Amino acid sequence: MEHEDTTTLAHDKSWTIIGLMSGTSLDGLDIARGRFELNDDGEWSGELLDFECFDYPEELWARLRGSMEMSAIELKYLERDWSNFAAEKVASLGLEADLLSSHGHTVFHKPDEGVTVQIGSGAILAAETGLPVVCDLRSLDVAYGGTGAPLIPMVDRHLFGEYNACVNLGGFSNISITREGETVAWDMGPCNNLLNLLAREVGKDYDEDGSMARTGLIAESLLEELLMMEYHDLRPPKSLGMEWFYNDLVPVLVKNNGLSLENIMCTSAEYIATTIANELPKGRVLFSGGGARNTYLMERLEKLVEDIEIVVCEEPMLDAKEAYGFAFLGLQRWLLLDNVLDSVTGASRPSCSGAIWLP
Repeated sequence: MEHEDTTTLAHDKSWTIIGLMSGTSLDGLDIARGRFELNDDGEWSGELLDFECFDYPEELWARLRGSMEMSAIELKYLERDWSNFAAEKVASLGLEADLLSSHGHTVFHKPDEGVTVQIGSGAILAAETGLPVVCDLRSLDVAYGGTGAPLIPMVDRHLFGEYNACVNLGGFSNISITREGETVAWDMGPCNNLLNLLAREVGKDYDEDGSMARTGLIAESLLEELLMMEYHDLRPPKSLGMEWFYNDLVPVLVKNNGLSLENIMCTSAEYIATTIANELPKGRVLFSGGGARNTYLMERLEKLVEDIEIVVCEEPMLDAKEAYGFAFLGLQRWLLLDNVLDSVTGASRPSCSGAIWLP
């Protein structure tokens, strides 16, 4: 197939992009299609056109969950199968697009050691969808000494600038703030990863509406121990990976396993709400991600803040925002524009990050 020159000026057309996102909370593959335009004043606008979330088959879900313990060849087989699954779901929707941008699925994220791994084969996605593909969006920033995360703040800056801050409640909670033309962002702490881990103790995928947490009591000693973890004293730029979750956070829970599961869940919700409340600026703050559906968590957050208007994304943007955001970041890569901010990640320079695969 013929390809457009990627150096074509961004304002020469509107762009329709498909974005893929698979989060560490393993709640499925998000597929969003957005339309983006650049006006004569150099400002971007965007519109969400379509969104679907596909649950993972049980066998693939289990392999993704155990991916950190796999051998190299097992991980490559997993990447192949994840990519085939993603390509099949994209094809099933029958959506026309100029480009496919895939975040992939994070397995390792240790930017302080120069390592970040998001599986998802650009070659397979391009071959099976027939679309140009942008993937591996974090590695270049890490190579420049950055944290490689969070990346969505570039999207918040251009497409959600009417808010004082944007917060996503996914596997981890993260925030982005733009003031006087500079954007800063960081991971605040765990979110759905923690609550889902506890819910699985009673055979549930998640604590719907925070109902289990609501029946428990806050264990002050556990809450204090969680809030005293070293990560919360670090200044941005900073980001979290599952290595921190299992090596630092989970041992604290294990040490307190004499508490009832309901009390641990209640305390964990309070811990999450507190880490978020401690970081919010005054003004209007936009919330997205599956954690914003946890009514108990959001109630606790409301109780902990003052002079802050909490705005929850409307459907379907509530769940689609990250996949929609990665569609936008892939477009920036295709147009040879910077899509990662050094002010967010601490890298030595901003970058136009991502690998391009042509079908």
